[in-house]
Parts: sequence; C-alpha cells; structure tokens
Amino acid sequence: MCRVLFAVGEGEKIKPLLDALVKASENDPYKEARGKGKAHRDGWGYALLKKESVMHYRSSRPIFEDIEGVERLKDSLQGFLAVIAHTRAASQGAKNLFNVQPFAFSSRKGFSYWVYHNGDLNKAEVIKLADFEETHFEGASDSYAMGAYLCRKLDSFERDEVLKHYSILAKTANTSFNTGTLFLGPSGNAAGFVTAYSKPTYLLKRENWDYVRQIVLRRENLFAVGSSTLELYHRAEWKNAVNGTAFYVDIDFGDETFSVQELVLG
Repeated sequence: MCRVLFAVGEGEKIKPLLDALVKASENDPYKEARGKGKAHRDGWGYALLKKESVMHYRSSRPIFEDIEGVERLKDSLQGFLAVIAHTRAASQGAKNLFNVQPFAFSSRKGFSYWVYHNGDLNKAEVIKLADFEETHFEGASDSYAMGAYLCRKLDSFERDEVLKHYSILAKTANTSFNTGTLFLGPSGNAAGFVTAYSKPTYLLKRENWDYVRQIVLRRENLFAVGSSTLELYHRAEWKNAVNGTAFYVDIDFGDETFSVQELVLG
C-alpha cells in the first residue's frame, strides 16, 4: 500500500506537506511495524491543477530519489491550486510505469479527472461491476481498474453521483479504500473528492489502523488529507478522518476559493 496527499489552497502552505510526503515515503515506521519494510519505492506521481494549467507527472523512481521531479513540483506550488500526490508500495499489478499513480482519464460524458487509491481492492469484483473483460486488465493494478470503472460509470462529477459510485467501490475493499480525485469540466469547473475508508475487520489490528488511517488538516486557505505517516514529519493540527468519511470539495479557480462538504460513504 501507499502514501498519499490531497491538498487545495495556497501553494506555499502545501510545500511542507510535500516535504513530509517525501520523508514518509522513505522512512515509514507505521509500515515497518507491519513487517512490510519502511519504504514506498515503487514509483510516484502527482496531478497539479491551476486556473490556466495542469501538470501530470509519473515516475517509476521512488519519490525520495527523484530530486529533480520533486523540486519541479515544489517550484510550481505557487498561488491558488489543487494537487494530489501518490507514492506506491505495490500490492497488486506489475511494478512498472503503467501502474504508477495518479491515473488520468477523460470520460465520454465530457469531463476529465486524475485519481489515486491507497489500499487493496477485489480487482475481479471491480471489473465485474464495470462490465469489463478480465483479460484486458492482466498486469494492471486494482487501482487502475477502479479508475476505469469510474470512467465508465460516472455520468457527471456532481456530488451525489460521485458519492454513489465511490460508495459502491468501497464495498470491494479487501483492506482500505483511501482515494483522492481531481475533476475538471469543460467550462473550467472543478472539484475534488476524497475517501477515507477501511474494512472494519481490517482495523481490528492496531498496526493496520495506524498505517491506513487518513488525517485531515484545515487552515485558512488550506484543506489537506493525507496518509497517517505525514503527521510524523509535519507537526500540525491533524485530525483523524472518521472511517467511512468522504469529502467533496468545490473548487473555484476564478475566485480562488474552495468549500468542503463532509459526507458519509453509503
């Protein structure tokens, strides 16, 4: 499983969170406590959305070794923006560039999105729900299958439509369904969506809870959700997300504002 970050607001306030993600990916005590090693080294990537630009980057190198890629992202964290970032510790799918997240999709319903997932899903069930052919997804991760399901099933990125389909996907979780998504419409309208869910039986072990829980940071001109390990490298007023919580974020790049609605996965 992986380390993740969703953030929207003032770029300068997001830079310390990126630094924390890099450190958390290189040395993760919560991962090590589960006997899974301490590093997330199977690639990393990000999607950065601003009023007049989008940057999407994926690398098969570990984030803590890709100094140039990290510095390029840090230099771009200026002004009002939204960003998602993901560092991979592979559980399903080949360890290659194809499976590095976040994934980018353009829907036939007229919008684009970038999405990451942290956890482990029943890939065969996701494929079945989407009416896909399983042979088409050989070598692809469960997370990619999840993103492809959304591309087929979402009619829009309106709040209720998004909540419905992410709730369906949450039921396929073997372990956790922690996701972050940035949506962009043809008129420049944008939104973010974050889920924080783990299968209750998986959380019976304290080590699993420590590792998979999502933490939330709210400040003026900043809203962020990230993996638990970030709290070890960026001291702030982090709060644990309640298991089963989702956040829908309306993003207005024209006015440089955002609003957050806290929801419950069904």
